[in-house]
Amino acid sequence: MFSRVCLAALVLTTSMSARAEQDGGVEATPSEAAPVSRTLFDVLAAEVRRLKEELALPAPTYQSFSGLGPAASKVYFTPRGLSLGGYGEAYYRFRPGPNATGETDLLRIVLYAGYRFTDRIVFNSEIEFEHASTERGGSVNVEFAYLDFKLFDALSVRAGNILMPVGFVNEIHEPPFFFGVSRPLLERNLIPATWNENGVGLYGEYRGFRYRAYLVNGMRALKEGTNDGFSAGSWIRGGRQAGAVAIAKDLAGVASADVTIGAVRLGASAYFGGSGQGKQVDATPLAGELFLGEAHVAVQYRGLWLRGIMAWGHLNEAGQISAANGATVGQDVLGGYAEAAYDVFTLFQPGGDQSLSGFVRYESFDLHKSVAAGFSRDAAQSRQLVTAGVHYKPIPNVVLKADYQHVFPGAGAEQRSINLGLGFVF
Repeated sequence: MFSRVCLAALVLTTSMSARAEQDGGVEATPSEAAPVSRTLFDVLAAEVRRLKEELALPAPTYQSFSGLGPAASKVYFTPRGLSLGGYGEAYYRFRPGPNATGETDLLRIVLYAGYRFTDRIVFNSEIEFEHASTERGGSVNVEFAYLDFKLFDALSVRAGNILMPVGFVNEIHEPPFFFGVSRPLLERNLIPATWNENGVGLYGEYRGFRYRAYLVNGMRALKEGTNDGFSAGSWIRGGRQAGAVAIAKDLAGVASADVTIGAVRLGASAYFGGSGQGKQVDATPLAGELFLGEAHVAVQYRGLWLRGIMAWGHLNEAGQISAANGATVGQDVLGGYAEAAYDVFTLFQPGGDQSLSGFVRYESFDLHKSVAAGFSRDAAQSRQLVTAGVHYKPIPNVVLKADYQHVFPGAGAEQRSINLGLGFVF
């Protein structure tokens, strides 16, 4: 590209010199030089325009690959080399009542960086900056970083720090692609999204059927140092190791499968593994075997979106873990949610870039469905939530959100909040 511009400039200079020599060293008049100059300058201008077009970044493709979010999938649609993307979200939350409170937060800014070495070897990563500043409670985390070795569509290998393919939002957690200012509470406290661990496994897709199956390091049940361990209010969330010097004495397996038939997607996933990581409780080795499973359905037809999920889990040796952590950790947990949304713009502007969707979501879950013998069930760990609001997208990758959420705990005061948010992907 650069050589063509240089060549055009060289031709222009040489031609002008030659013309001057032909004129016996006498400078040509403007009328004589104009045709040659105009032609050569037109060539030079055309080459400069071509150079600018070729240097410009191509229009991005926002399409999900292997269950990942559209922005996280950009590297798979890049012909070769470096791919950059990301997303961000911020919110304002007001809690009305006698002791009304309000808060705002730049919740997260995320950078996706990927590199397509060849058609068959791809690196992909997500780096997340939370809460604006590490000096004020924020953090910087790797959410995933892996290598893909693509054999063919139905069978590929993935190795590194991997997102667990459980639920809806753990893999697709970009703000324009889920309803509500905040992610569903069930997929934060029962399914601990965002959830990533180090491991290796297989994935593939064939004629509407998609699967992922990985072997990863297990979770870490016991509270120790900076590790939160399992707890009453968020069950296994504090046991995520996220690839940070992760203990891997106990391993785990996770697998998911989805099938898409027309407008309907059906799927399920399961996780099973130990969480003791070689620790002992009262001089007895702790296995801490953990099972978490879920089944889900999603329907997208024109402007209508429907989806629902049921999740359940069981923790062996919940009594020993509860005693060691000083908190009653659920032995059995159960929950689900149903969600419906409709884009009114499909009524009068089908296929346009803008959308305006109203939605409602009902969640119900119990993190103390049962507890170990000798421990008391806490009714406050059973919650029902209703969230209703609107999403407006001026373009597909930018969203403005507003919703109202009402939480009904099994015990204690009800909680209400009015939430405003924005999000984007690039």
